[in-house]
Amino acid sequence: MVKHPDNPPPVVRPIKHQPRSLFSRILFNLQTWAVTPQGLSLTLQSRMAFKIAIASTVSLVIAQTLQWDYPFYAVIAAIIVMSSTQGSTLKLGVQRLIGTAIGAIAGAFFVILLGSNFWSLGICVFITIFLASTWKFQEAAKLAGYVSAIVILSHSQQPWVYAWHRFLETLLGIAVALVVNNFIFPARANQELRRCLSQTLISLDQFYSLVINCAFTGTYDRPSVDTLKLNIITSLRTGRELWQEVKQGQTSEPPEAQINEAWEFLIRRIWEHILTMEHTVLARQQDTFWQLLSSQITELAQETQNAMLTLAIAVKSTKSQLSLPEIDTALNHATEKLNQLSTLQQADQEIDELLRFFTFFYTMEEVGRKLQRMAAMLSEGKG
Repeated sequence: MVKHPDNPPPVVRPIKHQPRSLFSRILFNLQTWAVTPQGLSLTLQSRMAFKIAIASTVSLVIAQTLQWDYPFYAVIAAIIVMSSTQGSTLKLGVQRLIGTAIGAIAGAFFVILLGSNFWSLGICVFITIFLASTWKFQEAAKLAGYVSAIVILSHSQQPWVYAWHRFLETLLGIAVALVVNNFIFPARANQELRRCLSQTLISLDQFYSLVINCAFTGTYDRPSVDTLKLNIITSLRTGRELWQEVKQGQTSEPPEAQINEAWEFLIRRIWEHILTMEHTVLARQQDTFWQLLSSQITELAQETQNAMLTLAIAVKSTKSQLSLPEIDTALNHATEKLNQLSTLQQADQEIDELLRFFTFFYTMEEVGRKLQRMAAMLSEGKG
């Protein structure tokens, strides 16, 4: 029998809101969509396009004001070197400036020495690209060959004048790109790194989910997996470049708030572990051991995925404090059940399958351990 309280709480009547205006509804929907992954991606792309448009326009106006003969070279430089952060823009700019200088000087030298002909062109392009690559300017090598070819074929009458003007125009475009990148939607290396790490963890979570699903259903969505792999590889490469910028001090965060360098190693190891899990799942022939621990593996997989998503959100914040006790519980449950398997007598023909399963489980366990370490770094203020 349910006892009613002597003083029942007052009935709260719903507040009747005035219907929103069409503009308010549109604005609300836009704000909601803007925080989705698709919205964030489109916002970043729009900002980059806007910065490139401003930089190219400013470069053209300045070059025309100075009455330079080839203002479009300044525009090209501004467009090509613009990147997501100041550090990456500067790196691309320096490479382009070096490539332009090498190509312009080499082209002017060879056109004076050998004239404007196919021998001069072939020898100059070969030597220019070879030297640029030997001097570790790989990103500038092809540009150097391209510029040298232009000097020889189109500007053989005044090669040194063209070389000098081309250098100045390229320098102008790079300088404008750096200024625009610093004042319009500035993105620091640490901010981009945190966003990149978050996206990498989300992609790893999706890849991990597909591998686990294959382990229990036998079905594998290979097209989705291939797309995810490309995304993860791209994110890891981008992250490595951003790590370099942060290590070089191109960040606005104080040292105590910066992401621990160990995160780079841990995320790459998680990526390698999931690849190992994928290989093991695809190579298996029986599911005896998998079914024996199905509930424990499912629990561990769920908590691992939750941890990845939690870390993906937390890494964007400099004040994140968290722990992952659920993974500890799931790991303990799975380990206890696994230890019971050691008392079972397995037939000789099942030893390969047993080894595959142990490889899968211990690799799965390592993913959870590394996520715990990453969370611990955040809770200690080192992430």
